[in-house]
Amino acid sequence: MSSSSDQRLDVLRELVEEQETELQVAVEELEDVARRAFDARHWIQSRPFLWTAGAFLVGAWLGGRRI
Repeated sequence: MSSSSDQRLDVLRELVEEQETELQVAVEELEDVARRAFDARHWIQSRPFLWTAGAFLVGAWLGGRRI
Protein backbone atom coordinates (compact mmCIF):
# COMPACT_ATOMS: atom_id res chain seq x y z
CA MET A 1 0.00 0.00 0.00
CA SER A 2 1.21 3.45 -0.77
CA SER A 3 1.36 6.26 1.71
CA SER A 4 -1.45 8.16 -0.06
CA SER A 5 -3.81 5.21 0.33
CA ASP A 6 -2.79 4.92 4.00
CA GLN A 7 -3.56 8.59 4.48
CA ARG A 8 -6.93 8.20 2.78
CA LEU A 9 -7.69 5.23 5.01
CA ASP A 10 -6.80 7.26 8.09
CA VAL A 11 -8.99 10.15 6.94
CA LEU A 12 -11.88 7.78 6.29
CA ARG A 13 -11.47 6.18 9.74
CA GLU A 14 -11.53 9.61 11.37
CA LEU A 15 -14.65 10.56 9.43
CA VAL A 16 -16.38 7.33 10.45
CA GLU A 17 -15.47 7.90 14.10
CA GLU A 18 -16.80 11.48 13.97
CA GLN A 19 -20.03 10.36 12.34
CA GLU A 20 -20.41 7.57 14.89
CA THR A 21 -20.07 10.09 17.70
CA GLU A 22 -22.61 12.40 16.07
CA LEU A 23 -24.99 9.47 15.64
CA GLN A 24 -24.66 8.51 19.30
CA VAL A 25 -25.45 12.08 20.37
CA ALA A 26 -28.47 12.20 18.05
CA VAL A 27 -29.78 8.88 19.39
CA GLU A 28 -29.41 10.08 22.98
CA GLU A 29 -31.32 13.28 22.15
CA LEU A 30 -34.05 11.21 20.47
CA GLU A 31 -34.29 8.96 23.53
CA ASP A 32 -34.70 12.02 25.78
CA VAL A 33 -37.47 13.42 23.60
CA ALA A 34 -39.28 10.08 23.45
CA ARG A 35 -38.91 9.59 27.21
CA ARG A 36 -40.43 13.03 27.88
CA ALA A 37 -43.28 12.43 25.42
CA PHE A 38 -44.39 9.28 27.26
CA ASP A 39 -43.64 10.41 30.80
CA ALA A 40 -46.97 10.84 32.62
CA ARG A 41 -45.29 12.90 35.36
CA HIS A 42 -44.38 15.55 32.80
CA TRP A 43 -47.97 15.84 31.59
CA ILE A 44 -49.41 15.89 35.11
CA GLN A 45 -46.90 18.47 36.34
CA SER A 46 -47.67 20.73 33.40
CA ARG A 47 -51.43 20.84 34.17
CA PRO A 48 -52.09 19.49 37.68
CA PHE A 49 -55.54 21.05 38.12
CA LEU A 50 -56.78 19.60 34.85
CA TRP A 51 -55.60 16.12 35.83
CA THR A 52 -57.12 16.47 39.32
CA ALA A 53 -60.46 17.49 37.83
CA GLY A 54 -60.27 14.64 35.32
CA ALA A 55 -59.49 12.12 38.05
CA PHE A 56 -62.41 13.44 40.10
CA LEU A 57 -64.80 13.17 37.14
CA VAL A 58 -63.69 9.63 36.31
CA GLY A 59 -64.06 8.64 39.96
CA ALA A 60 -67.53 10.20 40.15
CA TRP A 61 -68.54 8.47 36.92
CA LEU A 62 -67.28 5.09 38.11
CA GLY A 63 -68.79 5.56 41.56
CA GLY A 64 -72.14 6.64 40.14
CA ARG A 65 -72.66 3.63 37.91
CA ARG A 66 -75.17 1.07 39.10
CA ILE A 67 -74.51 -2.57 38.43
